[in-house]
Amino acid sequence: MIEQSPGNFYDLVRPDGVLLARYPAATAGFRQLSPKSGLRIAIGNGLTHGLYSASSEGDGIDRRIGFRKLPGYPLYVLAGTENAAIRAQWLSIISAHLIFGLPVTLLLFCTLWVALRRTQRLHDEAERREIAEDALRQAQRLEAIGQLTGGVAHDFNNLLMIVGGTVQRLRRHLSDNKESAGDKATQLLDTISTATQRGESLTRQLLAFSRRQMLQPCVIDLAERLPEIKDMLSRSLRGDIEIRVGVVRRPCLVKVDPSEFELALLNLAFNARDAMPSGGTLTLTAKPVVMRGKDSEEGLSGEFVAIRVADTGTGIPPDVLPRVFEPFFTTKEVGKGTGLGLSQVYGFARQSGGVATIATSARRGTAVTMFLPRTWETVTQPRQEQVAAAAARPAGTVLVVEDNAEVAAVGRAYFEQLGYQVSHAASAQAAIDMIEGSGEIDLVFSDILMPGGMNGLELADTLRRRFPQIAVLLTTGYSSSAQDAVRRGFDVLQKPYDIAALQRALRGERGAPGQQSPAPKQAAG
Repeated sequence: MIEQSPGNFYDLVRPDGVLLARYPAATAGFRQLSPKSGLRIAIGNGLTHGLYSASSEGDGIDRRIGFRKLPGYPLYVLAGTENAAIRAQWLSIISAHLIFGLPVTLLLFCTLWVALRRTQRLHDEAERREIAEDALRQAQRLEAIGQLTGGVAHDFNNLLMIVGGTVQRLRRHLSDNKESAGDKATQLLDTISTATQRGESLTRQLLAFSRRQMLQPCVIDLAERLPEIKDMLSRSLRGDIEIRVGVVRRPCLVKVDPSEFELALLNLAFNARDAMPSGGTLTLTAKPVVMRGKDSEEGLSGEFVAIRVADTGTGIPPDVLPRVFEPFFTTKEVGKGTGLGLSQVYGFARQSGGVATIATSARRGTAVTMFLPRTWETVTQPRQEQVAAAAARPAGTVLVVEDNAEVAAVGRAYFEQLGYQVSHAASAQAAIDMIEGSGEIDLVFSDILMPGGMNGLELADTLRRRFPQIAVLLTTGYSSSAQDAVRRGFDVLQKPYDIAALQRALRGERGAPGQQSPAPKQAAG
């Protein structure tokens, strides 16, 4: 009993290839396999069983054939099936699997695709969070350093005030007693004065970094100001450095302190100069941008003006790049940089409501970009104002309100040298009591930061309300209330000051804070 499925094939063959029986029946006249047939070749090789594929000699149909020799008989049994039947059966089986398996397979692939997408998003989110956390840690680090530097600035400026004031008093004493004055004493005073000015410059830049610097902002158009600054930079840099300025043809208005802005550009230019010892190109550009709150830009969003200062120098090594905005960090040799240039740039940008970023490449140089808030106010025109009518007089009665007796002595000496009659109060409440007991005070000159229940700004508000006829001039070495005082319309003189700066403040000339000392020309490196 043999299986008679479609495509099946059976043969009984002698070793010489003669067909004894066949199913299905062979074509007429076909009785023996040729010597080249697969079976006879296998028999010639001594095989008793095996598999092979061949086109049958009797009907020319492609089949897969198996053979075996009957034990004890010189006969071979062949069984096989057509290749077409095999393919048809395979297709029938696989079609049944595909009907159910293909949707499942597609669903599996879709699930894997969604999982991969979610995994990629998780990796991207983790990377973004890592970048944001690094930026936050760096910002917190800079903020901590800023609070530290700002916290010591007030006392340090008071010390500089005492030293500088004593130097000027000694100079006056020596000039009044020329017979006792000597070249050696004059040289020593010059040395002390120079050191004091350097200390003033350092504290000013530290205050700028800590965002405690007293700024006097006004509206400027960078499309007009940058070409003017180019001339200033040309005089400050070497002749082998080409300066290019690119600005848009529409207004780029920002509200900043002009002197601090120019100082920031100077610091960046000096850094670029040192990075291009063999010459190169310094490019300054300004254009309006819209920021989207990216982590790399400390989350700022809105309309800003991007001021980019780029050089073609040697670049900054990647391992020191995260620290370049820190105060006193420098890669320059001793004596060639204080490490405060870039910290001043960063502090100025942050205090102005923006941010400073840096990008560098060993082949393309370094580019620092300051993003400053864009404004639509009208450009501020240069003008001079008076503190009050009483302050415009060549002399009068002034009340110095200062808790530090030595600093008060310096201020008293300055006012007396200018021809004023001077009284002193150690606190705001003592000053009010003196004014109430004597109505002959023309000017109150008060420190902002004082111990007790009332500071200098609160004293100024009280005097404006109760004694509007008395002029008020405030001073501070460091105070978070200084900017608030300027916004309320009070003039503020920054410590340490000299007699010339005091005289300018009394005339109502609004110069930059620390105007009495030249702007420092050093960079961070």
